[in-house]
Amino acid sequence: MKKATIKDIAKAAGVSIATVSYILNDVKTQSISDETRVKVLKAAQQLKYVTNRTAQSLKVKKTGLIGILWFKGEDRHIWSDLKYARTINAIERHCSELGYHVIFMQIDNLGPSSKIIMERNLDGVFLLDVDKEQFTTISNYFGFGVPVFVIDSYIEDPLFHKIVPDFVRSFEAARSLLGEAPQFLVMDSYNNAELVEFIKRQSGLDEERVHVCESIEGLNEFLSAYAGRPGIVMNEFLAYEAAKIHDRLAVLCTSHCPEIVPQGMAKVAFDMNDYKEIVRMMDRNIQDADEVSREKFYCLSVIT
Repeated sequence: MKKATIKDIAKAAGVSIATVSYILNDVKTQSISDETRVKVLKAAQQLKYVTNRTAQSLKVKKTGLIGILWFKGEDRHIWSDLKYARTINAIERHCSELGYHVIFMQIDNLGPSSKIIMERNLDGVFLLDVDKEQFTTISNYFGFGVPVFVIDSYIEDPLFHKIVPDFVRSFEAARSLLGEAPQFLVMDSYNNAELVEFIKRQSGLDEERVHVCESIEGLNEFLSAYAGRPGIVMNEFLAYEAAKIHDRLAVLCTSHCPEIVPQGMAKVAFDMNDYKEIVRMMDRNIQDADEVSREKFYCLSVIT
């Protein structure tokens, strides 16, 4: 197979050869739009472009740093504050086993600090609960060949790995544990609107039977309409609140803390051991840039 060149990338992206060179060599003195930068980097990855010897030597000098960026929304309830604690812990532990150091940052609605992110020169990055607009912005800050894994986000781009709970099998398991069809779904909010819509579709419930919780008052009002009827709650911290007024629940433990689910209540957990393979997948992408071009959609295994 013919080796891709800068000229090939320029043709695929519809830009000049000079523009491709500026982007791949990360020339800071040139003013290039984010849209053009993304277009060129995607073309380079799709064509499996191999950098020249100088660039290759630079890539060998890895920092050993992996970033975890959590995009926090406006929701400041306990179920949102604690939902990623064990996910972050698992990623950090498995990264450490492979010799990496982890940098954790919380990104708020004021927007990411591009300067801080770029100064870190990360080898790879995990993005937690990022929406499409944030993703488009933040992905421009990472260099060519830096693998980006998104967790709890549905990004329609084959160049990036997506990690989500296996909602299809977890809803099936919840229905089985309830012994009958659930009448409602209570879920916590996500920044990524596409993921929220995906979850709603997988639940099989009509829109009015799905409650995205933003307050205890709203939760109680919604549950009062389903007194005595079976339902599903996502996020065990949210389920803890729901259980105060409703007991016919099956809980999807998306925060990976099944032990806090009230005794006797049905629960579906996800295998945290999957993160060992996910981190190794990240490592393979760091060591071999060709891995980045392969689409991965990783669903966390269900445990009942």
